[in-house]
Amino acid sequence: MPLRHVYRDRATDATLELEVQEVAKHYERGAVAALDGVTFNIESGEWVGIVGSSGAGKSTLLHLFAGLDVPTSGRILVRGQDLGRYHHLAAYRRTEVGLVFQLHNLLPHLDARRNVEIAMFGTGHTPGARRARSRELLGELGLAAQAHRKPPELSGGERQRVAIARALANRPRVLLADEPTGSLDPESVAMVLGIFERLHEDGTTIVMVTHDLEVASRAERVIELRAGRVVRDERSGVLTAQSDLPA
Repeated sequence: MPLRHVYRDRATDATLELEVQEVAKHYERGAVAALDGVTFNIESGEWVGIVGSSGAGKSTLLHLFAGLDVPTSGRILVRGQDLGRYHHLAAYRRTEVGLVFQLHNLLPHLDARRNVEIAMFGTGHTPGARRARSRELLGELGLAAQAHRKPPELSGGERQRVAIARALANRPRVLLADEPTGSLDPESVAMVLGIFERLHEDGTTIVMVTHDLEVASRAERVIELRAGRVVRDERSGVLTAQSDLPA
C-alpha cells in the first residue's frame, strides 16, 4: 500500500536538504571528540545510511540533525539555513523532521492510535483530524487491527511501526532513524526496510544510522564514520560485509 506523505517530485527537487560543514562535537571539556571536522551534503530525497562502530559519532550526528544538540564548531544547514540560528527548534522537530529510535519511546499507557496522535498536538489539527491521520497511517503500516492496543501488548516490530507512524504524522521532509532495526527479528527488519523503501520512492529524505552493513546496503548511499571522521562515502552496492569497518 503506498505511503503518500511527501508530495514532491525528486526530479524537480534536487536541492540540498542537509549540509554538514566542518562539524566537530567535543565532550568533557574537549577531551573527547565525538565528531572531528565532518563535511558532506545530503540532497532532498536521498536515502543515506550512516555506519560505524560504537563511538564513531553516528548518533551524535543524528542528534545534531534533529536539533537536539549543537556542534562545538562548524555548521549544519537545513535547506540553506543555519540550524544553530533557528529560533523555534521545537517547531522544527515537530514539523520538519521525524524521529525514529531503536527503543521506540512510545508512551506505554496510551494505545497505538493515541501514541501517533500525540505528535500532532500543537499543530492546529482538530481532534478529528488527528484521529483520521493516525488511523490512516496505522492502516498503511498494517496496524489497523492493533490501533487500540497499548505498546506492552504489541510485538517489537509492531511497536517500531507505530513509532514510524508517529514520526510521519506531520509529514516531515526528513526521517531520522537511529538504529531502527537494532532490536527487531529478521521478519520485522524486512518489514521496516520495506516501509523505508516506499517512503524513499515517495521522496522522503531518510538518514538512517545503523551498525548493520546489510541494513545499510538498502540505502542508496552509505557514509562510514570512524573516530568522528568520514572515511567512506559511497553509493549503494559497494559497501559489503567485506568492508574494513571495525567490529
